[in-house]
Amino acid sequence: MQGIFKRTVSTEIEVHFQHFVGGELATHGSLRWSSVRFDLFRVDLSSGELFRSGVRVPIQDQPLQLLRLLLEAEGRVVTREQLRAALWPQNTFVDFEHAVNTAVKKLRQALEDRAEHPKFVETLPRIGYRFITTVEWVSDVTDKNPLPRVVAIAPPGPVTVTQKLPPRREAISGDKEQAATLLPGDAVAPETQREPRIRRLVLRYSILLAGILLLAGAAFKTVIRAPSAPRVLRFTALTNDGQGKGGALATDGSRIYFNETLIDQRPIIVQVSVTGGEAVPLSVPLKQPQVLDLSREGTELLIANDDGFESSSLWVQSVVGGSPRRIGAVTITDAQFGADGKSIIYGSGHDVFSVSRDGSSGRKLLTADSVPFGFRFSPDGRTFRFTEFDYRVDSMAIMEAAADGTRLHKMTGGCCGEWTSDGRFFIFQTRSDPADLRIDLWALPEEARFSWRKREGKPIQLTAGPLSFMSPLLSKDGKQIFAIGASSRAEVIRYDSRSKQFVPYFSGISAEGLAFSRDGQWVTYTSYPNGTLWRSKVDGSERLQLTFPPLRVLLPRWSPDGRQIAFNARLHDAPFNIYVISSEGGQAQRILPSEQNQGDANWSPDGNSLVFGSGDISNKKPIQTIDLGSKRVSALPESSGLFSPRWSPDGRYIAAVTKEHPFKLMLLDFSTQKWAEAFGYEMSYPSWSHDGKYIYFQNWHDPVKHIGERIVRLRLSDHKVENIVDVKDVGRLTTGTNIDWFGLAPDDSPLFARDISTSEIFALDVEWP
Repeated sequence: MQGIFKRTVSTEIEVHFQHFVGGELATHGSLRWSSVRFDLFRVDLSSGELFRSGVRVPIQDQPLQLLRLLLEAEGRVVTREQLRAALWPQNTFVDFEHAVNTAVKKLRQALEDRAEHPKFVETLPRIGYRFITTVEWVSDVTDKNPLPRVVAIAPPGPVTVTQKLPPRREAISGDKEQAATLLPGDAVAPETQREPRIRRLVLRYSILLAGILLLAGAAFKTVIRAPSAPRVLRFTALTNDGQGKGGALATDGSRIYFNETLIDQRPIIVQVSVTGGEAVPLSVPLKQPQVLDLSREGTELLIANDDGFESSSLWVQSVVGGSPRRIGAVTITDAQFGADGKSIIYGSGHDVFSVSRDGSSGRKLLTADSVPFGFRFSPDGRTFRFTEFDYRVDSMAIMEAAADGTRLHKMTGGCCGEWTSDGRFFIFQTRSDPADLRIDLWALPEEARFSWRKREGKPIQLTAGPLSFMSPLLSKDGKQIFAIGASSRAEVIRYDSRSKQFVPYFSGISAEGLAFSRDGQWVTYTSYPNGTLWRSKVDGSERLQLTFPPLRVLLPRWSPDGRQIAFNARLHDAPFNIYVISSEGGQAQRILPSEQNQGDANWSPDGNSLVFGSGDISNKKPIQTIDLGSKRVSALPESSGLFSPRWSPDGRYIAAVTKEHPFKLMLLDFSTQKWAEAFGYEMSYPSWSHDGKYIYFQNWHDPVKHIGERIVRLRLSDHKVENIVDVKDVGRLTTGTNIDWFGLAPDDSPLFARDISTSEIFALDVEWP
């Protein structure tokens, strides 16, 4: 199927091209097509590979050949007979109807397209298929003929090439001569001096009018062809060092500054060229630095230093090194340089303040309902926006206020925005689908005060996976968005105390929250990172999905008889509640109607009750138990200010954790109805050994900064604490939904979710309307 067509490269040169056939890219002269782009996809014509957002998409040969045929058809219908002749020529041993249907189905799967609502491949029943999305054809340039790079916005189909014609003139050799239109190649007789003056004037004005009409037409086509909304043309990875990245990005136009966390959990500040290359750490003499912003001159970094317990001090550091300078005695959650470059805006608790760069002239601007961060000023400096984070329901909203803190109001759901330099769009991140944890970038159009072109105020989606894109930052020329592109995944590993090695566990499934039936034969877990509940045999066989999005699950627990699983879950931004579901599947039952957070559901040894705490550590709600038969709820004595309860296997004790730092381990002895401190240092995730003689938990060498995580166990008989393993020896960061997850295997071996996510800095080329 060869489509030969013409394209005008300039007003003087006409070049002929030919489509690719059978996986080879035909060339003509010095120009050839190297790839085809459409939406977020790219087909590399030299390697025969399909990519989405720069990530290779697995696709079999037949669906890829089908895609090529549809692209070559340039929007025309490709019949089923044509597909059969091209893909299965003279093959009498193939069920053609089934083969065509299978190839189309696999192509749609690769493109994430749907037959009922097609975005790319349209079905014409009983006739065939056609490609319905505009594509770009990208050509290479050879050294022999260095023509400009040609990009065809529409598919490269037959294009009529119009030759520039001489102006129409009428014969003047008498009344009997007829007017004629000159055709290409006709000789044009020179004007004679005998023509009347009026005829020459008419000719001149006709030419002038034609020129005006041509210019107007070209301008009109330019406007019509301009995109009605911003769109991302391509993605380019700028880093490839495999380190975890997060927080804000900053740029001076030639470099991008960002934050990384090394495998020993040590944070560093790194820089990379805006064109990509090696990521180079900066020398910053602070123990826990995090870059927040860069001065408008590009000479000083605004840095937070983590002082522990969610409190950070604020510093200014020259990009060329030297000693950092602390900004007063303020403690912050986040900060940014002010619109005037002379002040700093920062959040502390629920309050937002402004302070000069020397730490003086501090004043309160406003009080938010939740924790404020991600401050950004509008280009004209009249307003600023920030993100409110309500950790109780894990909800974020972008708020706006005047520069003096007045007129506070909500703009949209989402997080971490950035204005374009012309103020026409506000770029931010949010989840496109509450049931999907992937984060995409969106553009919020601003009010068009002096523009004739109407723009709707609804957010416009810029990215659609497969990576999550976060922390958007506009390049200085406005042509690119820099962002962190991440794909979250974990692998479960087990620490073998005999070999003192970490070994893979659970068949490579990306999971956390593993809990085992009493007989050790079955396991329940949540998939990471989307929080879907599953159960299976310990070897990974007989898997059964128990819950479905948008329900998000944490910390499942088996009933003692193995028939039921209790878990904590929430819908969308609602609080976490307790549910119970049969281990064989079915409808999950919510236990309590309360709209307050309920967390850490654990079974009593007889299986008749559940103990649970409040998922919100900011309140003093006590630990409670519920009788599953009568639904009667009772509070444990003197348990206000405690959370994360765990019932001992023999039913004699309940272990819990204090809600105030340092998080201490407490034990309730039911025989005395009294609580006693069992471990007085920073800890989390208590887990009873299966024989009830030990309590395992996380502890830190530096409890203030949570540095040097280790797993220890406390012997119940004498409260002796024994170090089991240092988590730094895992070799990579551990991970989890709230904090790094830790659990116990049936033999009490420590289990971890090792982070195998990818996280790199990307440049997104954007076409603006």
